[in-house]
This record gives sequence, structure tokens and C-alpha cells, in this order.
Amino acid sequence: MTERITCPFCESSIDLDIVDMADLWRQRAALASRFGSAWKIANEYVEAFCVKRDARMALKKRLRHLEELAKLWETGVFEYDSRRYRVSKDAVRAAMQKVCDAEKYGFKDHNYLKVVLRDAAERISAEGLTAKEEAKRDEGRRENCEGGRMKDAEQSDKEEFRRRIKEIAGNIGRPIT
Repeated sequence: MTERITCPFCESSIDLDIVDMADLWRQRAALASRFGSAWKIANEYVEAFCVKRDARMALKKRLRHLEELAKLWETGVFEYDSRRYRVSKDAVRAAMQKVCDAEKYGFKDHNYLKVVLRDAAERISAEGLTAKEEAKRDEGRRENCEGGRMKDAEQSDKEEFRRRIKEIAGNIGRPIT
């Protein structure tokens, strides 16, 4: 039995399930706008989570899978086998197309998509940097450290020299004790 609520002014009643369903459809429309031109392929990709080809899927389950896919779409970062990878939106779109072309059904998670994506992905560290970016950062740090140490040593030598000259200059004309 479904719950119904009645308006105290016009006395019309409405089923609460309809209100809930309307909210779910609004969420689906919001997800569609997040995908933009890739919405059709994303929606087709989510069909792979059906048990078989023409089976129906609950809207809540569809939204859950679309939300996970939208996170991948927007960030371009995913984890697979305890490693993090970064991909472009074009690579995600191509991978979704490849999964759809395979016409496989009954997926439990996005791991099949991640396997397809892994070929086009760049491995990234926990800090979100690719191996090339990390190497460049480390090289910059080494240059700064080596050059910085030299500059700091030269600077401290100059300061020590100036301090001693001021001390000597201050002592000129004073009797030695």
C-alpha cells in the first residue's frame, strides 16, 4: 500500500511514490547535463548493468551507476588494481563505446570499463601526478636545492665577511686589550 498525502486547501491527494519518482527523474536530467554530448553513450553503457539484453533496470540503480560514471567523466581519474590512472574525456567516451559494441551484460561494477581504459591511461601517483610530471617536479627540486645551497652558502659567507669588516672597522683607533 502506498502512502498518499492530501492538500489541506484543495483536498486533492497525491501518491508519495510519484513525488519520489519525479525527484529521481530530475536527478537523471541533471546527470544528462553533466555528460553533455556523451549522454547517449553513457546511457547506453549503463544498459550493460542489466541482467540480460532487453531487461529493465530500476531507476535508482541506473542513477547510482550514472553517478559513478559521471565522477569518472568529470575527474578523469580512476583506480584499478590499487593503482591510480588519469584519462581524457575522449578516452572515456571511446571506452564506453567499446564496451557497448561488445554487447556484454550483467556487469556488477565498472571494472570492465577500467580494463578498457587502462590501455589509454597514464599512471598517476597518490598526489595525482603522472610519472613524467613527478620526474619534472623532482628535477626542479634538485636544481633548486643544489643551486639554493650554493646561493645560501655564498650569501652567508658574504654576511660573515661584512660582519667581520664592521667589527674591525669599529675597533680601529681603539686600544687592544
